[in-house]
Amino acid sequence: MARTVRLLLALAALLPASVALADAWTVGVIVSASGPFADVGRAQAYAAERTAVAFARDGVFGAPFEIVIQDDAGDPRRAEALAGELVDAGAIAVVCCTTPAATARVAEVLDARMTPHLALAVTDLAGRFWSVSLAPSDRTRLTAIAVDASAQGKASLAMMTLDSDFGAASLGAFERALADAGRSLAGEARYPADATVLTPEGLWIATREPGAVVVWGLGRDLPVAIEGLRRRGYEGIVYARDAALPAAAWERLAPAGAHAFDPDDAWSGLRVALPPAALAGRLPPDHPHAGAVAAFVGRVLGGDPTVASPSDRATMAQVDDALLWLHEAFEQVAAIGLDASAVTRRLAIRDALIGAPLTRLAAGAYDASEGDPQAARWQGLVVAIVAPSTR
Repeated sequence: MARTVRLLLALAALLPASVALADAWTVGVIVSASGPFADVGRAQAYAAERTAVAFARDGVFGAPFEIVIQDDAGDPRRAEALAGELVDAGAIAVVCCTTPAATARVAEVLDARMTPHLALAVTDLAGRFWSVSLAPSDRTRLTAIAVDASAQGKASLAMMTLDSDFGAASLGAFERALADAGRSLAGEARYPADATVLTPEGLWIATREPGAVVVWGLGRDLPVAIEGLRRRGYEGIVYARDAALPAAAWERLAPAGAHAFDPDDAWSGLRVALPPAALAGRLPPDHPHAGAVAAFVGRVLGGDPTVASPSDRATMAQVDDALLWLHEAFEQVAAIGLDASAVTRRLAIRDALIGAPLTRLAAGAYDASEGDPQAARWQGLVVAIVAPSTR
């Protein structure tokens, strides 16, 4: 983001730990506001700061609701240290982090310190009692895609992906997603990362005559794979990984409608599953997430969704969601009138999160019931289409 984000001071500089525990409901937010991942981290920090301003007026039934933002500078070891410092200073929950590596380290620390953790990056949280992920996994995104394809009347789907560990993991996630949606895999084509022409692979997929094709690649290889499909005459629906889209394609996203594409434009007609906030200002008013997205825009973006790019809106909304969800859990615990140790208080907060029904917010729908650390659900993603260029 172009705007410079002012980080809040560390909790230790604001309040003594004893006051924080007795009088304030304090959340630590750890992001990479500087360093190699600052483009994402600054957006996350800005969202946390704006949400802090919004909650400062009312707090938790009048008690202060403190949001303390810390910068790990893209260093997972620093994130690990910051997590411990925040807990020592009185934080009763932590939202973190910009990168999977930092998220994994912080999850281990917070599990040992018995502190609720809402994760912002996809990482393996299996066995982590205190961590809940708000980041949609590939399986979550691919399930949303499989369900959308089914709604389009497409019973079989094929996949093109990299011939690498990434591709193998993607194919496995896709097969599980298809099983979730009751659909079958029509075929798969794997290709090397340095491929410049994929017409043979495109032909093989096209001859399988799938109802839709999922191209799950990275930024460089995605247009090569799409071109290979189109050159071999495939004119059906193509789904892609949203993180692989260039900024120009993100700006052309709209709620999915009739399938149409421009053969001279590799991106047009692509369908992607992404957080509803990315389509702020374009969601139909009756969309299940329309109200939450509008509230997010008002709270974080001053009522104007165009001040941030679609990808930045998705990033910022996830942080806002985490803080809203925690605030609701805090109010539930506060309503009980619990006067106990910090550990008991944290456990009550975790129980409130785990016991909550499916919660629809601006960046997704979350359900952590049955102790599943993957809280982001496919129902919270919206399928969008890249509109043809107006050039």
